[in-house]
Amino acid sequence: MIESGVKLRKGMCFFLAAFLMLSSLVAITSFAHAEAGWIAEGDQGYGEPRRVYSEDGAVLLELEPDELFIFTTNQKIYEKSTAARERLIGQYIREKFPGLKFRLVHWDDMGIRESNFEISGVYPDLVLELVDRNTTRIIKTYGMDYDLTPLIEKYGFDLDRIDEASMAIVLDRSTGGVLSIPFEINDYILFYNKTIFDKKNEPYPYPGMTYDEAYQKARKLTFGEDLTMYKGYLQHPDQYLKLNQLGLIPFSLTEPNKVVLDTPEWIDIVDNLVRFYDIRGNIWTTTDDFFTRGNVAMCVDHIERLLQAALVEEYMPANEVSIWKSRFAENGLVKGTWDIAPIPVLKEGDTTVYRPNMLGWFIPRQSELKETAFQVIMHMLSDEVQMGRAMDGVKGTVNTPEIAAAYGANIPQLQGLNLAAVYWGENAVQPVRDPEVAGEGYWDIALWMVYRQYILKDGYLSDMALRRVEMEQNQWIQDQIRQGKKW
Repeated sequence: MIESGVKLRKGMCFFLAAFLMLSSLVAITSFAHAEAGWIAEGDQGYGEPRRVYSEDGAVLLELEPDELFIFTTNQKIYEKSTAARERLIGQYIREKFPGLKFRLVHWDDMGIRESNFEISGVYPDLVLELVDRNTTRIIKTYGMDYDLTPLIEKYGFDLDRIDEASMAIVLDRSTGGVLSIPFEINDYILFYNKTIFDKKNEPYPYPGMTYDEAYQKARKLTFGEDLTMYKGYLQHPDQYLKLNQLGLIPFSLTEPNKVVLDTPEWIDIVDNLVRFYDIRGNIWTTTDDFFTRGNVAMCVDHIERLLQAALVEEYMPANEVSIWKSRFAENGLVKGTWDIAPIPVLKEGDTTVYRPNMLGWFIPRQSELKETAFQVIMHMLSDEVQMGRAMDGVKGTVNTPEIAAAYGANIPQLQGLNLAAVYWGENAVQPVRDPEVAGEGYWDIALWMVYRQYILKDGYLSDMALRRVEMEQNQWIQDQIRQGKKW
């Protein structure tokens, strides 16, 4: 009996131990399942945590295996304000995908740049980048280019909803595929100082105002009073050329790796702006003068500047807000003394504004969460999200009358301004080159030299400046090719 009882107790102990072990395994499995984040069907995620390292081997960022890594660039609002990142991106992802783990990192946060991806072998799952300039310079250079066409077709994503001019840039830079989806446009608008206009009883700018009319206003509004010199008009010549309203690109449409600037169309574009800086006293310096000195009647600048000038505190560091408040109090550019309008157009009846200064979403080829990333892109391009972001002061690439009318509605500091100017008109559409002609997609030529070197500094005529830059940049491209470079 004793022996039998011992055997029974031993059996019970074994059963109890096995039960406890099984229970522990179930608990561990359940805990792991509860902690795992949502990812889209078809994605496996990463097998282990990912770490982004510095050059000296320090860990800059650690990511969980199922965590979506989102990397944003070239957007001052995201750079300066983590609250803005959450308001303009993060909240929409959380609401739509509550179980998704994701990390929003902006360029140079914690010292993280593209070179750190190469060092670590860890790349983002989504990159928000300048499509025009950086599809080649950054995305292709770091091996992050991935054709989104299969995902677009799989999910039936309608590219026709996207701004035509933005898609033209994507298609040209992608050289045969679709490497990115246009997301937001930091477009250019005309700022004007009512106080200076009122000094000369000059009518304010209006939608559809031509450059000829702007020039006449600039002549009247360039004058001296006491010891203050007022300038009539400032427009950055580099952006004016690069984003020109004829949709011209500085490259041949039929031959690869060739700059073409010596054409009647380019000469007309250059001449159009040169005359403004021939007005005595209206010397090109910087569009900053409009905001810092308060002595400029009109200037063309971008939407990010609008949010800064309006002192939208959530989008700026606290110290910057106090600095700008002090400047505006000193130069008189306080609320009610300035407004906005669309940029001038080339001819009467035209509604074409600049080519879009546009950021797009890329999914790097190294990502193991491509399906998840694309679902995030689709949601961020929905009418609902594009409307919400427009209400919060950011222009998107989906333009409906309802979205356009909603711009700035959530920003008290923007109320009273002519906000219809932001979505007014259509962006200039550039030609899409054949893939064989577009080649690697982009040469970062020194187009700035046309105005700021040869015309404004050296006194060249427009056609001479264009011919010289064309000649010099074609030589530079051939030198780059001989060195094995692609941009």
